[in-house]
Amino acid sequence: MEKTLRVKLFGESLKIHKLKIDIDMMPTFIQVANTIKLPLSEALLDIDFFRVLNMKKFQSLNDLIGFTFSGLINNYRNQVEITYGRKRLVKFNIDELFKPTTLFPIYNTEVNFVNMNKLSRGIYIEEKEIGLIGTYDIVVEKFQMDLLNFHLVKIELLNENLELLHIISYNEQVLQSIKSDVLLRCQRCFIK
Repeated sequence: MEKTLRVKLFGESLKIHKLKIDIDMMPTFIQVANTIKLPLSEALLDIDFFRVLNMKKFQSLNDLIGFTFSGLINNYRNQVEITYGRKRLVKFNIDELFKPTTLFPIYNTEVNFVNMNKLSRGIYIEEKEIGLIGTYDIVVEKFQMDLLNFHLVKIELLNENLELLHIISYNEQVLQSIKSDVLLRCQRCFIK
């Protein structure tokens, strides 16, 4: 009998968005930033920027996002909850994925290292959010814990070392987030 395998991530997340701005649009963006008397990196986060820009193509910052890298930050506020059908199987902190406390690891993990200080040239937005970061669902015939994989990333970003839970997969299939309920805690823009 098929049941739903559900993985919920609670806590604080980090998102890094690379903005997609055409080179011919850049003078217009700089002119609007000068009009509202802010540097471009601050102006992009200002709500008046898009009102003054007055273009149907760009109504908000979300219209400029080209690529996003995100994950659940390993800190004391996070939690992973796995349910199968209507039964909760396990609830744990992702620190157990990075530093297992058992003799043999319970969960399959894959750790990658990324140096975000070596990003390509462009304009980036860093966001930190808190809440229900994502609910990931997949319908499976019979749940097997050894088919569930957690892809972890250790990143270095502007003198800050972070550990993130980046991707969850089951039986080599990447699970997509179907629901999230977050509050944006901080947002900053930087130009490389």
